[in-house]
Amino acid sequence: MKRAETFRTAMTIDPTLVPFSAPRSYLAFGVHEKDDWWCEHPAGLFLRTLRTSRDAALVAQLVPLGPDGAPLAFGRYEERPESLRAECAAGAWEFVFADPATVLARADRPGLGLRIDFLAEGRRFHMLFPVPAPGAAAPDGTLLLANVNKNRAKFLLAARAGRFVPDDARWDGRDALAMAANLVAGGSGGAAPRPLEFSLRECTGDWDGAVPDAPFDAARAAQAAGFESFLARLPAAPPEFADTRAAAAHLLWSFSVAKAGFLGRDALLMSKNWMDRVWSWDHCFNAIALASGHPDLAWDALLSVFDLQADDGSLPDFVSEGAVLRGFVKPPVHGWALRRMLAAHDFGDARLAEIYGPLARWTRWWFERRDRDGDDLCEYDHGNDSGWDNSTAFLHEPPVETPDLAAFLAIQCDVLADLARRLGRPAAEAADWTRLADAQIAAMDRELFDADGRPLVRAAYTHETFSPDTLLLRMPLLLGDRLPARLRAPLLADLESDKFMTDWGYATESPASPHYQWDGYWRGPIWAPSTLLLCDGLRACGRPDLALRAAERFCRMCAKSGFAENFDARTGEGLRDRAYTWTAAVFLVLASELRSRKSGS
Repeated sequence: MKRAETFRTAMTIDPTLVPFSAPRSYLAFGVHEKDDWWCEHPAGLFLRTLRTSRDAALVAQLVPLGPDGAPLAFGRYEERPESLRAECAAGAWEFVFADPATVLARADRPGLGLRIDFLAEGRRFHMLFPVPAPGAAAPDGTLLLANVNKNRAKFLLAARAGRFVPDDARWDGRDALAMAANLVAGGSGGAAPRPLEFSLRECTGDWDGAVPDAPFDAARAAQAAGFESFLARLPAAPPEFADTRAAAAHLLWSFSVAKAGFLGRDALLMSKNWMDRVWSWDHCFNAIALASGHPDLAWDALLSVFDLQADDGSLPDFVSEGAVLRGFVKPPVHGWALRRMLAAHDFGDARLAEIYGPLARWTRWWFERRDRDGDDLCEYDHGNDSGWDNSTAFLHEPPVETPDLAAFLAIQCDVLADLARRLGRPAAEAADWTRLADAQIAAMDRELFDADGRPLVRAAYTHETFSPDTLLLRMPLLLGDRLPARLRAPLLADLESDKFMTDWGYATESPASPHYQWDGYWRGPIWAPSTLLLCDGLRACGRPDLALRAAERFCRMCAKSGFAENFDARTGEGLRDRAYTWTAAVFLVLASELRSRKSGS
């Protein structure tokens, strides 16, 4: 696919892949091209909202107008952390955020107008109408109010230079059948024409009568300074990855949203494309990356899901501002993640006490609710529960018992034992957690590996076993010295060979497997979480050389292809959602570790 031309800068941000947004904002700009699956509208620049379902996320299309009022097309873009510049044949429009709810837009020359087409077709209860400026008795074309019910918001349009002319606001007695307005020259009396400028403000309730007055240049400078401050506090990377580090930081900086709805604190979304949720293991990798430089943000990232913990101790599959899904869970990697976070920053006893109870309830939920056959091994009811949705570990009908789950639970119990001792809880409490960890490792050794140390998947009730070629079964390496030697050696041999390793890192399904698919989600592509988990496991098992090799290849892949949801294991090309925060987070962690290991520090 030929993409819209993008300016080349030291840190290239492609708006066809990476939405333009700002910290804590639910608004994002994206460039749609004609073969994008998610948009049925003509190619162009769109404003989106993260407050509603994906099929209703588009707010408006922005179309440049030439001096004669004829519609043109944007074809060249420059995205930076602080601004988005969109060029057409007659000039350029630039967009900046004054605050999370307010966008400022300015043309670079007189005569260049803009059509704002609110996408209300086929929806109900929409309105677009002029309102008087504060203190005025009647509208004068300065202010328009758009009530876009499908987006669950009102939007105030305020002309700073020029005036708004409703172009298509047909009304049928109940609904606006179309909602579009043109910003055109006018209202300046005898003064020389000046470039047009306006603001757009999201109002989640009724409009409060305020009109944004932040100066355009000051807003742009403030955003630039905010990003530079955020970037400066992140761990350093090797010099060859300096630009990639900045691009990764940009995602973690701009993909947060403010506390609202089901989100009890500011949260970092997985993406501001279509994977615009907080999934209950993805958030852990973001928290790890933020722990050393932005500990408060890291803590919020970790707790954002625990805030929605159910009474029985389970965590939701995902949470967003408008929805919580509890039909699935995600794997218990939270103890491992907390241990990684504590290695980067001491969060203090008060915060550790805050997480101890929720983490303990989450751990007990597995033993109480997901060991239905009472064999000391917990079960995944579906691939989604593992985070590896369609892995070949689930080719046989679940529930199934897998060694990764036993390893995660053993680590989580060990971490809880450490927390119990640090927080001065009764000695028996820490001992109980250690006994649970020991029991998990013993049951895993006994039931989920064969006599040759080959990892197995076991059907929960029939106890039939099979051994697919999925990387999922190699996760017990995270146990390090806690993993029996007879199991450690075969797993390390798999990762030392080319069974899973490609030029870009470890494939999630062996490329030699009959089930391998280049774009098979968890049946082949390289993913960030599996890479970081395995790098940790390899170091824990005394093979830092293999961890270094995997980290270098993953970082090179991100430098080449950005921070996609996952990657073609053979070509390194990005797949699916092309701007994903846990990928950026894992890059930052691994790049920092590469720098430390290469420098010997």
